[in-house]
Amino acid sequence: MEEIISSVKNELVVKTKKIRDDFDGKLFLDNPKTILEAYLSNLQIEYVLLDKSKKQEFYNTFQFLNKTKVILVSSNVISFLSETKTPQGIVAVVKIEKENSDYFGNCLVLENLQDPGNLGTIIRSARGTNFRDIVLINCVSPYNQKVVRSTMGSLFFERFHFFKSTDEFLIFAKKMNLTLLVADMGGENLFKVSKPTKKFGIVIGNEGNGVSNLMLKNCEKLVSIPMKNNLESLNAGVASAILMYYFDNI
Repeated sequence: MEEIISSVKNELVVKTKKIRDDFDGKLFLDNPKTILEAYLSNLQIEYVLLDKSKKQEFYNTFQFLNKTKVILVSSNVISFLSETKTPQGIVAVVKIEKENSDYFGNCLVLENLQDPGNLGTIIRSARGTNFRDIVLINCVSPYNQKVVRSTMGSLFFERFHFFKSTDEFLIFAKKMNLTLLVADMGGENLFKVSKPTKKFGIVIGNEGNGVSNLMLKNCEKLVSIPMKNNLESLNAGVASAILMYYFDNI
């Protein structure tokens, strides 16, 4: 007879909750589609906690569960772990390997971005283009649970490069011979700008304060998205998407 965990004080349950609340190389997932995307992107799934009442349903849908460590739990354990209003009956813990920066292509550079919703939108848009590399300078973590949920699995197909400060990033950018294009209201009309001939990074700044003066001093070109009806600017997530799709298709 299979053992079923029913206590929220169980050692594994407590450990899983800690992983949910504090990312440290292992990521908590509680959405079936996101868990499947993690598997398809070849991430190592350490274990899955499965609502015993939905066992057959999930095994019929997700064949990879036959090759994964699965532990049955009661519904109250899933409810305890999941932060969503309607838990879907499955929780997984996956291992996130540190990125290898040997390859670095055209990228998106995010400086002091703090809103999880914006970052999630940006990650999804990046996956829809050829911007595989995302630089994060003192930003909200891509492994924040709100970010993870909003990316719907796109998170696992991007390469993240973390920097504590703009100074640190600029040293790296110089080493990589990276052309920096900064989104700024005073910049040249985006749709009249030619694609750089060498590797480049599109820089998006903080939601409220924009790009830092230090970044502005070190960029090669300012670009702006033309506005109508006296609108001054767009949400960081929307602006990023427009810039990535434009430069990916010219």
